[in-house]
Amino acid sequence: MDGYAFWRISCLGFLVACFMTKGVICDPCRQITARALWCHGKELDQNFINNSLKGKLKVTPDVQEIHLTNGTFSELPPNAFSDCAQQSGTKLTNLTKLDLSFNNITKIHGKTFHCMPNLEKLFLHHNRWQIHKDNHTGFFNNLPNLVELDLTSTFESPDRLHVTKLRYVLDNSNFSKLETLKLGNNDMQFLDDGLGKSLCNMDRLRHVNLQGNNLVSINITHCFQRSKLLEKIDLSDNSFTTLDTRSMTVFNAIQNSNPQVNFTVNLRNQQWSCDCGIKQFRDWLSTTKVHVMSKSDYRCYDGANFRKHIVNLSDRDICHDNETDSSVQAGVVVVIVLLVIIGLALIGVLFVYRSRLTSFAHGVRKSLNRAGHVQYSSVDDSPLTADA
Repeated sequence: MDGYAFWRISCLGFLVACFMTKGVICDPCRQITARALWCHGKELDQNFINNSLKGKLKVTPDVQEIHLTNGTFSELPPNAFSDCAQQSGTKLTNLTKLDLSFNNITKIHGKTFHCMPNLEKLFLHHNRWQIHKDNHTGFFNNLPNLVELDLTSTFESPDRLHVTKLRYVLDNSNFSKLETLKLGNNDMQFLDDGLGKSLCNMDRLRHVNLQGNNLVSINITHCFQRSKLLEKIDLSDNSFTTLDTRSMTVFNAIQNSNPQVNFTVNLRNQQWSCDCGIKQFRDWLSTTKVHVMSKSDYRCYDGANFRKHIVNLSDRDICHDNETDSSVQAGVVVVIVLLVIIGLALIGVLFVYRSRLTSFAHGVRKSLNRAGHVQYSSVDDSPLTADA
């Protein structure tokens, strides 16, 4: 028997065993260590979440890490991991890390994350969570020790209003110890004052990631100026054309308030518009003490300065071409207006003197006819000669 035939028979035997044991052998979970449970793959479906997960966790009450990834379930029900309300001894007091990434989660209940009071890291990235207006609750309110929350590419919202709804979720949650918040790749088009204030309420926040959205501006509220721990804001891969004055002022204030922390802002890969409006941003790049990542590589996105480095632009580069273009455009407009006025004046003159011009034209035409008639008559009346 060759190797391929053996492999086929082995696979067939595994499928038969899976069917005969009603899925026991097809369990999507494996216990890596006594402290880590890994469940992975399409067998990680809604039925497993609703009926099997808590039973597995009862066997390993001291588990420190749970990884449920690449599954096919769409809902996280209340008390998904333990019935601690009825059985206080089933609390997952040792659990510090919960990974729920790359699933199909569209709905999370307000009591999903009960019974894990010491959780420090929660990963929900790459899901399809839909936050509805009528179910704003403290989803994370029972996680007082949460240090890192990853919501990268987590939300799905056809009306793109999930950012507005998200601020209510953040406002109603306990993030007194949160240090890292990741909100990248969620199709955000704006960062409003409400969400900004929510971030300010996170007293120990160190890292904010807003990378890969569609932000064209941000409303960095002044409350960030009192932040003593903030180390980095990642705004790369968005759609900024410039940076507003308030944000530059707040970033400077953060750096000045705690010079021991090398405060970093990442603004790489934007759609910088290098007209006169970019001048203040260019000056800020050259003078700020904030660590602006790769600032010497920032280039103009379009226009006469396309692909030029912003920090190398002179005032003439930024504004001269625009002023010249404006002067040329103004000159063209003046010429067009003058031509229109002259044309209208000529039309007016022709209209006023139309009768005289008509008489003059008739006179000229009669004169021409008379001259032609005389010429032809003199030719006809001339005597014939021998040469003729």
